[in-house]
Amino acid sequence: MQPIIVFQSQYIAIITLLRSVGHVFEKVDCDTSDRKAWAKGKWPDWQQASIFQSFIKPKRDALLKEFRGGLELRNDAFESPAVLADPSMPGMVSMVTTMDASRLRDADGRLIMPAIREAIVF
Repeated sequence: MQPIIVFQSQYIAIITLLRSVGHVFEKVDCDTSDRKAWAKGKWPDWQQASIFQSFIKPKRDALLKEFRGGLELRNDAFESPAVLADPSMPGMVSMVTTMDASRLRDADGRLIMPAIREAIVF
């Protein structure tokens, strides 16, 4: 069992890393004018990719620009939470649970892991 905040922060980190790949590619990998021109020409195509439009961009925007859209705790991937004494937390308690990532769904009921895997491949 882990504190629920650990699962939330891991999910936010995954979404942030997925979206930051493009920024690193542009700022680091495109270090010549030819590469920059090629990437600039490909960017409109990449933005039209289904995984970018349906997952990467909207999840990034929701999490990082609006700070909404984290993991729903009313999700069948989470077991019933337990409350433990935790002196390191405000209020001296921590909610902990276990999670089966393969059952994790977003707020619309879609499985999350297949989208994460597709985004990584993209």
